[in-house]
Amino acid sequence: MTSLAVARNVLRRILRDGRTLALIIILPLFFVLIYGNSFSGSYSDLTIVIVNADNGLASVRTQEVGRITLTVDLAAAFVSALDPDVFDIVILDDADEAFSMVGTEAWAALAFPKSFSNAVVSQAIRSSGERKVQFEGSSVTLLPSEIDAGPPTRLVIDDSNPLVASAVIAAFNDAFTAVLETQQSSVTVESLLNVQRLYEGKIRMLDFTAPGIIGFAMTLITVMLTAMAVVRERTGGTLTRILIAPISAWEVTMGYTLAFSLIALFQAAELFLVSLWLFDIRFVGDPGAVILVIVLFAVGLQGIATLMSTVAKNEAQAMQFVLFLLIPSIMLSGVFWPLETMPATMRAISYAIPLTYANSALRKIMLTGQGLGALTFELSVLGAIAVVTLLLSVISMRRQAYTA
Repeated sequence: MTSLAVARNVLRRILRDGRTLALIIILPLFFVLIYGNSFSGSYSDLTIVIVNADNGLASVRTQEVGRITLTVDLAAAFVSALDPDVFDIVILDDADEAFSMVGTEAWAALAFPKSFSNAVVSQAIRSSGERKVQFEGSSVTLLPSEIDAGPPTRLVIDDSNPLVASAVIAAFNDAFTAVLETQQSSVTVESLLNVQRLYEGKIRMLDFTAPGIIGFAMTLITVMLTAMAVVRERTGGTLTRILIAPISAWEVTMGYTLAFSLIALFQAAELFLVSLWLFDIRFVGDPGAVILVIVLFAVGLQGIATLMSTVAKNEAQAMQFVLFLLIPSIMLSGVFWPLETMPATMRAISYAIPLTYANSALRKIMLTGQGLGALTFELSVLGAIAVVTLLLSVISMRRQAYTA
């Protein structure tokens, strides 16, 4: 009976706290909605570049009238077979320009040579043997060519994201298969493509997820540590005594930011060194660029955590508020699942999460070796988040100083 009385007392206190009660009800729904929406999508808006130099003609030998020319346009048929909901197709005339876009502006580039249709038809006849077709009103027998045309099409693909690379190749296979079925042959997709992976398949899933996992670990530890510490000092009266002393809210905020940012940098260094030592994660970029990203990211996290701590009445509420940041960070920032697979509504939330930009910047540095010039967007957003959250934290501290 005593235990029931204690439980009844605890539940009564929770039910009287509207903020805690709302968090208890909303947080599970928030988790399920994000999980269901983020992992139920399919790829979309994947930019690929196609150079179609195919003349659409096939010169073949016949038994009856010698060599004839057929109009088949197989490269155009392939482009038409690509799913427009999955791919954003850019058509260019220069193959070198198309291949140079892979890894920066496009996921893949495909260049059809002038003889593509001719090569496919030639291989199809060789694999299936003689067959009859209608040509200028007469039935003719097509004969196999004596010359093997070889792989006529070059595909360059960005494999820095193994999931996207696999999805692109699978979609290309489906489109090629649909085209090859019109030729009634057993020609394989592999025999038509000369595939060149930008990073030669050296990027593992462990390498791909490592930057995001390190960033998430920073988010988890830094935000929880900062929010809990500030709430504890506020409820214990330490923060009040600091604020009524002859010190400005700006100086107090910067003091907290400096202290917890140094802790975050130490933790980040520990995460990177252990990951490199134990798991040999890929790191081909500039360590200085990584440090800059981590500093901006850490300062922004401090500001967010400080703001959360000013809203929470106690440590339990602070922990619940932190979960509203952590759950989207792990599910919507592209750590495990590419942003390209998320519905538009979920993708909009992704762009409001700091880890999205830290993860993108760290991947560019660690996996592909890109420099600061390629990080302008990510660094600008992380810098803006750091400045805005710091200013809001100062305002919050000033308000607490007036009410202290």
